[in-house]
Amino acid sequence: MDNKMNLIDLFCQNQQISDWKKNLHKSSRQLIMGLSASTKAITIAAGLEESEKILVLTSSQNEADRLASDLISLLGEDKVYTFLADDTPIAEFVFASQEKIFSRLDALNFLIDHQKSGILVTNVAASKLLLPDSIDFKNTNINLTVGQEYDLNNLVKMLSRSGYKKVSQVLSQGEYSLRGDILDIFERSAEAPYRLEFFGDEIDGIRIFNPENQTSIDNIESILIKPASDVLLSEKDYARGRENLEVILEKAVDPALKSYLKDLLISAKEEFHHADIRKFLSYFYQKEWTILDYLPVHSPVFFDDFQKIVDRHAQFELETASLLTDDLQNCKALSSQKYFADKYQDYRQYKPATFFSSFQKGL
Repeated sequence: MDNKMNLIDLFCQNQQISDWKKNLHKSSRQLIMGLSASTKAITIAAGLEESEKILVLTSSQNEADRLASDLISLLGEDKVYTFLADDTPIAEFVFASQEKIFSRLDALNFLIDHQKSGILVTNVAASKLLLPDSIDFKNTNINLTVGQEYDLNNLVKMLSRSGYKKVSQVLSQGEYSLRGDILDIFERSAEAPYRLEFFGDEIDGIRIFNPENQTSIDNIESILIKPASDVLLSEKDYARGRENLEVILEKAVDPALKSYLKDLLISAKEEFHHADIRKFLSYFYQKEWTILDYLPVHSPVFFDDFQKIVDRHAQFELETASLLTDDLQNCKALSSQKYFADKYQDYRQYKPATFFSSFQKGL
């Protein structure tokens, strides 16, 4: 790592890079052209010497993965985070891998942690994902301690809201099961699940156990349960969603659409994530929160590279419009629906910003 840091220091002796670093925190927009992939990664890594947190926006998931890999080789895994989504809109609704979702959650936790410094790499599609209010996200963590009292039914409801799936037996991260006074939770970042034994409303014991043979590994006093999904809905969100869906349902005419909306409404009343909940988040969330809203004020945003980002944004918008049209024809959407947030102008006007580009076209 020392040799790599020396490489960064050596690179920063370049006058253009040195001047760029000095202006990194000013409310300015800077342009750097003609860098290779490797020197671009070194430049971005050098920016971390001037700022606690940096957001890098790339055009595609592949570009983001490649850049993150280069940055990790320079800074180490503890300084690089990814917040990614498939470049095709429909993929996010059909299948978003658990690994990718957990990586997003790590990225969000990094952004709200004032003690951590690092670089977050995202792509155009991920930058448009609708997210919960950052305050609600912070409050979703659940602290459980032996000897403390908790309403078990309410605790189970909190786990469901946090994205945990109820199963008969926990085997994978992000699952929980309830059998009488025993609650098993496989926390999303844990290597093994926890078993909580209740005596009335009091936690009588917490132990780590092997999910395959059910044998105990260790007894512990307390645990922290972090969200297992980036789709988090509070009581107020569910209430807002129910109200909006009820109004829409009253105006609906098509029988197929009414039936579909009723299914959505039932899920909202039971505070359960419908299979298509990601498509309807705009009716549940109060505002369009995205990854940009989690970024601390005055943190630099780097665009790599800007013209590719512009082109990808335009393509993504066309594909999203086509998807919405298909869903409308299949009575699975509403004309007022917004599948993704529109933060394009916010990014274009953001300061401080640095634009990396092979050429000046479009800047």
